[in-house]
Amino acid sequence: MKIPGVFLCLYVSSWLPVNAHAECGLGTGELHKVMQVADGDTLKLRDGRSVRVLGINAPEIIHGKKPGQPLGRESRMQVQAFIDAANGQVRLGFEQEVRDHYGRMLAHVYDSRGRSLAAAQLRTGMALQIAVPPNSAQMHCLVEIENEARQKGLGMWRNSYWRPLPTMSLHDNDAGFRLVSGRIAKVDVNSAVWLELDGKLVARIAKKDWPLFAYQKSDWLALKGKTVELRGWISQRKSKGVQASKRAQQFKPLVMQLRSPSSMRVIND
Repeated sequence: MKIPGVFLCLYVSSWLPVNAHAECGLGTGELHKVMQVADGDTLKLRDGRSVRVLGINAPEIIHGKKPGQPLGRESRMQVQAFIDAANGQVRLGFEQEVRDHYGRMLAHVYDSRGRSLAAAQLRTGMALQIAVPPNSAQMHCLVEIENEARQKGLGMWRNSYWRPLPTMSLHDNDAGFRLVSGRIAKVDVNSAVWLELDGKLVARIAKKDWPLFAYQKSDWLALKGKTVELRGWISQRKSKGVQASKRAQQFKPLVMQLRSPSSMRVIND
């Protein structure tokens, strides 16, 4: 489901001190009552709707038999503190895509004074910035906030688990959201861009996402031999049938979909 129009504004609330961070965007409309903080990037409203906070990805918490990640509990606690300070009420800001495949609302979240929940999480290192098109309007603003927390070594940035994991250290069964680093050994540009890294990982940039990167074919090819830092969801390649299984053996077993330029940082030229 999509709605027309994308908003992007740099909003500085009058109550903020001069040296404070500018917030990204601005929520409009009615205040919504928050009934539950599910984790560091997901809320449940009183009307039963779930909200996935745009612009960030927070550490996972324990869900049944699924293990959590370091700082997952602390990240959720910080969101709870934000909601408590907002008297349990938030405003929402939408971009083009307003629901994900789980049926959750995709929204930027603000308190009544215009403070951004995503910015608050990034500012203290309790989440990582991520942009998923077509909802990428606040990408540059949120990257700047994350960079300052990273430079200060706050939250996730001082935890060894969240340091960029060398791609050579990945195993066949690794999956989930990770920050990784490695050398690009091969580049293929066809119906998608494929960046093969040392080890078991290949990064894929779908053709529909090329405009956001603003790369020409020569730019992609020039990445060969470069060391990069990537962030995103790692998944295992699946194959069905004997022939598909044989073909899969020719490729890297793990793939990471890169959706926006903020998901890739070239470390060396």
